[in-house]
Amino acid sequence: MEGGNTAIAQGQVLPFEFTGRAGEYFSIWIVNVALTILTLGIYSAWAKVRTNQYFYGNTSLDKASFRYLADPKQILKGRVIAFILFLAYYFSGTYSPAASGAVMLLLILLFPAFLVMSMSFRLRNSSWRNVRFDFDKNFRKAYGIFAVPMLLVGGYVVVTIAYLAGGSEAMAQGGRQAVDIPWFVPVFPLLLMLAFPWIEYLLVRFRVIHSGYGGERFAFAGTARHYYGLYVKAFLILLAGGIVIALLVGVFAAAQTKVDPGRPAFIQAAMTVTFLLLYSWAFAYLKTKRTNLIFNNIDVGGHRLQSDLEVGHMMWLYVSNTLAILFSLGLLVPWAKIRTARYRASRTRLQAQGDLGEFANSQQKRQSALGEEVGEMFDVDLGF
Repeated sequence: MEGGNTAIAQGQVLPFEFTGRAGEYFSIWIVNVALTILTLGIYSAWAKVRTNQYFYGNTSLDKASFRYLADPKQILKGRVIAFILFLAYYFSGTYSPAASGAVMLLLILLFPAFLVMSMSFRLRNSSWRNVRFDFDKNFRKAYGIFAVPMLLVGGYVVVTIAYLAGGSEAMAQGGRQAVDIPWFVPVFPLLLMLAFPWIEYLLVRFRVIHSGYGGERFAFAGTARHYYGLYVKAFLILLAGGIVIALLVGVFAAAQTKVDPGRPAFIQAAMTVTFLLLYSWAFAYLKTKRTNLIFNNIDVGGHRLQSDLEVGHMMWLYVSNTLAILFSLGLLVPWAKIRTARYRASRTRLQAQGDLGEFANSQQKRQSALGEEVGEMFDVDLGF
């Protein structure tokens, strides 16, 4: 078993550390890319294992690194299933809207099961101090929690397909006349927009409270109100920023037109860049605040996670990484991933309530007593 600090004071805050290097990861990444191309994507499962093993192995807490233990064949099986489902959806869409809708409804019905299997695969193949993480494969609870969101999304699919089918039939009977849109067709997208923070809260809470380390379950203290507050604030800031930018650009454009009527292209380019920066900030704001919200509300055995990612720094990472990848024709992808992982780890901590070595030892004993659950062969990685 890996060593660590055996005298951790109660309430001591322990940082996560990431020691990966861009040069080391580049050699792994370039081989992964080459072999994935040569094998027409088949090697991508092995590439994912090698990548995760590198990032897990270079991420440590209390001087003990994490481990990724997945079998590439299980990942390949999941990707084959996902590819078959994609082909079914694609070709059904070329056949008829009704067939496409039927496949979409099937995918919606299978979503909770896929989520459970994917989470189970990911966590059961992750470990720290020789103790595996775990996920409760309770399909009944999964379908119970997502019943209402599934009804909303499924209802929208059914209504949309029915409307499209009605429009196609009217066109076939002679007509180019417009088909009246029922009042309830735009209602479903509106309901989904209003329910999105609640649905995301349900998804995050389900994933957290059914996760575990050894025999200890995780707890989640976040609420739906936290998610609504996050999205409302982001929307209002984005709206206000958009209005201010539009007004400033309008005033500037009017002034420039009087001085130099031949500069509309410059004004349009400046406006485009400004709005791209605004939406980049909104993207960074949501990603950062959501990560902080999730981590700061997770507890396992009295030990609490802490995250204080900064929006400005994350936006800089997203923008600079994107530009570096574009100008290097993709060769700086490893560098971008390493610097992002290093920053995330540096802003993540664990508030330990006691000795983590003793905690890991107790969970190892509980896990050994429980044994391995039969049915692990049905865990697959579908990318959820």
